[in-house]
Amino acid sequence: MSDDLGLTGDLDTSVPEDKQRRAARVVAGIAADAAECAMLLDMLGLSAELGGKREHHRAA
Repeated sequence: MSDDLGLTGDLDTSVPEDKQRRAARVVAGIAADAAECAMLLDMLGLSAELGGKREHHRAA
């Protein structure tokens, strides 16, 4: 069944983990305090733990 825009609802809305990590870090950087950060992350369906994971890639 399509909506008014012709979309079928079968869209892939998954977001790669690296983008989720980056979004969580951006939110943490702009939040006024920990409570606001937690609220914004919750609104986006993200967790604080996700933003804390950091992968280090070093050139060989």
